[in-house]
Amino acid sequence: MAQLDNAWRQQRLSLSTKLRIYTSLVQSVVLYGSETWTMRTVDSDRTQSFDMQALCRILGIRWCDKVSNAVVNERTKLPDLPSLIADRRHSLCGHICRLPENTPASATALQLSIEAHTGTSPAADWKRPPGRPRRTWLQQVEEDIGLSVGAAQIASQDRSMWRMLRPSAGQAQAAQQ
Repeated sequence: MAQLDNAWRQQRLSLSTKLRIYTSLVQSVVLYGSETWTMRTVDSDRTQSFDMQALCRILGIRWCDKVSNAVVNERTKLPDLPSLIADRRHSLCGHICRLPENTPASATALQLSIEAHTGTSPAADWKRPPGRPRRTWLQQVEEDIGLSVGAAQIASQDRSMWRMLRPSAGQAQAAQQ
């Protein structure tokens, strides 16, 4: 990010050009593989903080200027990173759910994940490891969408309905009203 400081300070580059550079060079690297992440609140806050720091750097806002995040978002009109991650996770879930039954990812990985999520143990001699269970990807998807895994699997078959369930779709509808 520091290597791009010269680009951010350029007076000849418009804000839209700087934001296109940011989305293509920085966001693409930051979000690489993010559709498989399970995000805790701390992780979401850190990604949001990085995004705001980067956008403030692009806009030339210093920490002592006391500009709110809402003003930065209004100037840039870019979606925040946690909502982009949720959208990518939603998209991947839809792809996996629509895979044919004979596809290895559909037949093994998703079914094992659903069985583990619903409480079915993978083997007779299996024991849960000690400590708090980690948050699973399916739990994250359920939280993003607001549906159970089974209902999400059924809903994903209808692409138009699935797109309406996208986490940022509610934000876009609220912005239009």
